[in-house]
Amino acid sequence: MILKILWYLIWLAFALWLIFKLKFFKGTYLNTKQLYFLFLIKVAMSFIVYFIYTHYYTDRTNADIFKYYDDGKILYSSIYSHPSDYIKMLTGINEDEKHLWNYYQKMNFWIKPYDFEIINENKTLIRINAFLSLFSFDNYFIHALFFVFLSFCGLFAIYKVLSQYVLNHHLVFSYIIFLFPSTLFWSSAILKESLVFFSLGFSLYYFNLWYNKAQWKYLISFIIFMLLLMVSKIYIFLLVLPSAFYIFITKFSPKFNKTFLFLIFHVICFLFFFYSEWFIPYNFSEIVTIKQHNFINMSEAFNAGSKIYLPYLDDNIISFALLTPIALINTLFRPFIWEAHNILSLLASLENIVLLLWMFITSIYFSKRQINIMLLFSFSFTIMLFILIGVTTPVLGAIVRYKIPALPFFLFILFSFTNFEKLFNKIQYIWKKLF
Repeated sequence: MILKILWYLIWLAFALWLIFKLKFFKGTYLNTKQLYFLFLIKVAMSFIVYFIYTHYYTDRTNADIFKYYDDGKILYSSIYSHPSDYIKMLTGINEDEKHLWNYYQKMNFWIKPYDFEIINENKTLIRINAFLSLFSFDNYFIHALFFVFLSFCGLFAIYKVLSQYVLNHHLVFSYIIFLFPSTLFWSSAILKESLVFFSLGFSLYYFNLWYNKAQWKYLISFIIFMLLLMVSKIYIFLLVLPSAFYIFITKFSPKFNKTFLFLIFHVICFLFFFYSEWFIPYNFSEIVTIKQHNFINMSEAFNAGSKIYLPYLDDNIISFALLTPIALINTLFRPFIWEAHNILSLLASLENIVLLLWMFITSIYFSKRQINIMLLFSFSFTIMLFILIGVTTPVLGAIVRYKIPALPFFLFILFSFTNFEKLFNKIQYIWKKLF
């Protein structure tokens, strides 16, 4: 036990040294001490997540934070008897050889129950954990620390880009981005969300550098991290593409009206979603429809505690359009306070109340802003992800978790359009009147 703690502290010290040393962490409104503070809060949260999942979700096979770690240990076990099997499964080279199914059958999540033959992101997380096992000496917390560091870097990359478009109150903005409860909780564990923040953050970071400096090295780095995003969560990758293509076009066509072009481009993407089989081997609307049906059936079969009613989709534009308002309400505002059945759902409902209140305040103390590329990206990504989650997910607990990649961008939108000066002046006026 002492050796495990010491080994963990060594890796923690290494992570702190990287934050201090790397140039990437310089040049923002956050100094090194503040970055240490934010990072160590995420580290502490990883222990809280572990405590919650070990004490309230006693079936380890159904505890999300353990499933990729445990399957990774099974893959890693092959290195002692058959190192070549370890290499094949880790790299994916000849991973379908018959004898390797002896390992796959012991795993719970290597094979998805519903696989649409696009990309199995579970394998990515399992492989990462199998690789980390080379250095962790069977220490779960070192794996968790690695994912915490990845998500922290990704969030910092998102913050670094978005803060360039924030006019004032930069320090407040930084703390909102890093410490918003859902983001903090779900990105501090061995989950896909941590890897999504890492790959999404650096994709955005290098794309922004390329947009401003037009150097090939940044465009190549963007492509690399987009590929990582693709094997982390394929639908996040697909939702980023429309805005990325739009921004790419506007850079070389500056004379076009950007807002008009933005609307036209998204109409084209909307039509492509429903008629994608005309151009590629996949029918995206059909895949989403089947996924929703499977999710509803699975939630009913397992009697999910936070299950909600969701009408079955039909594979047509009208069905999607009719369900979209419900989808946005479910994603933005649920769970309602009366739907909270445990501490996590209660916190999520309180968080939704804060967002709703902030939206109301923004509508009153609205600040006109010039529309920039990051606001357009944020609008596009946030709305599309919220709709996709809302139309496919009949479980409130899953909605809370799935929407977190969009939360920094949604908060950026609210922050950008809130006139804090007028708001603070009003608060001071009321305070003086009362006291």
